Amino acid sequence: MSFSDAKWELLILEIVHSFYLKLLQEALQGEVPVPKGLESGTLHLPGREPEEVADLMRQWLKLLDMAITPAMLREHLKDDSDLDLAEALLRYYARKLSHTDFDRDKTDFVSTFIYKHPRVPGQWDKKGVSMDGVAPTPPYEIALMEILDDAELPDLTPEESRNLEEFEFMREELEQIEQFDKLIDSGLMLKARRLKHDFGPGFYHPHALATIAPYNNLLGRRFGELFDRATTQIRSYAEEMEKRGASLSHRINDEFTLQNLKQLEEEKILLTEYGRAQDYFRHVARMKRAVDGKTSPAKPMSPTYAPIPAPPIPAPEPKPASPVPASRAESVPMSGDVGGMRAAATQEDSRLRSVEDSIRAWVRAADQRYREVVPMKFGNFVLLAHEADAFSADYIQEKSFRGDNVRALMRLLAIMARMSAEIEELKQRQSSNHLWRPHAQNLLSLLDAAKAATEEARRVMRLAADRGLVDKVNAFNQTLEKLSGKIEQVHYSLAMVGVKPELATV
Repeated sequence: MSFSDAKWELLILEIVHSFYLKLLQEALQGEVPVPKGLESGTLHLPGREPEEVADLMRQWLKLLDMAITPAMLREHLKDDSDLDLAEALLRYYARKLSHTDFDRDKTDFVSTFIYKHPRVPGQWDKKGVSMDGVAPTPPYEIALMEILDDAELPDLTPEESRNLEEFEFMREELEQIEQFDKLIDSGLMLKARRLKHDFGPGFYHPHALATIAPYNNLLGRRFGELFDRATTQIRSYAEEMEKRGASLSHRINDEFTLQNLKQLEEEKILLTEYGRAQDYFRHVARMKRAVDGKTSPAKPMSPTYAPIPAPPIPAPEPKPASPVPASRAESVPMSGDVGGMRAAATQEDSRLRSVEDSIRAWVRAADQRYREVVPMKFGNFVLLAHEADAFSADYIQEKSFRGDNVRALMRLLAIMARMSAEIEELKQRQSSNHLWRPHAQNLLSLLDAAKAATEEARRVMRLAADRGLVDKVNAFNQTLEKLSGKIEQVHYSLAMVGVKPELATV
């Protein structure tokens, strides 16, 4: 370690040490004895090597870490806390690479704290997508890469990468939950904790922290909203029953009396250590269900979360490959209603327009020799000469034959680029129980888009033929032949996960 690196390391350790001493002094209501050589006035005396002092400080902090609980961090890191302190704590934990639950929980909290308090409002908002419609590296992950730039962090294992993908699925599930008892029954909090526990040192990787922190933030916000709503409902019911003359011994059900409802202490529950708080949360959930049973008639179970299977329509015979598990070969995850399918189509149309704009920007800016090779996330997307000409045309907004011509070509090619991206995304996630589903759904939407785009292309081709523009017709045929090959790849990829869409042809 160089002299400058040792000085930087020592600065981080000093910040953490000062913060830890403050927490312990408040907890003990007195001074904390510090080992000789680590007193604040002795750290930078002439003749003392920064690396030697840092080694001694690291050993001392390992002991203090055993006394500093995650709850203590949550209590003292508030909205007005210094972000420099939070970043120093994160750097310290990442360098330590601890496997203990204590340190993992503290790292989890600190990274989420930084996410919740950007230096500039909206700093973590995603902006745009890549050329093939795939989202770029999130801004928060880039910030973490800068914060942890000099920490020696291991790469994520394939299993850890799959665990991270689970958080996106859980996020979608979380956003649909509207009742506190449903949240508790979902098991999402315990599942997230188990996934975090399964990590090795990869837990401290910027990509891991940048994936988990937004989920934690959403969970905390949803939990707070639903918990407040549930406790307000419980308390309001108790007050209403009292107004009607009910005694405190009045039974709500076999488990609760009116007095039990009135004794609910929300703030105490929220300040309880995580492990013990789980019992309290389940207790509140049961209270809410008891009150629900008294204030509203029983309703049939809502089918909101149940996917509607697609009809098993035959697809092209796939090439020989490993068999698809029967549990996944029975249905296709589709939107729950027509409105959901329309929303999926609208989202895909937006992505296709973005891809069109991205390819157009590349073709118009690239050297003439390279404009037909467009770099994308999963490899180069190669254009034919007439296709590159379409993307570089100045008249794409014209309401004319030539405008229709280039717009039709651009849409066909954008669909192919999106199909290539989604095929690769599906391939990477096909071993997961459910993470492949959104990509399969996207490919189904793209097949619909391909059908509509092909009909428009044939309309333009007929006009070209009527005008004797044989070269235009031949050019479209070349592009449609490419699309036909790509559609075959889509059917093959879907078949590998047990999806059998309606055969699409061009």
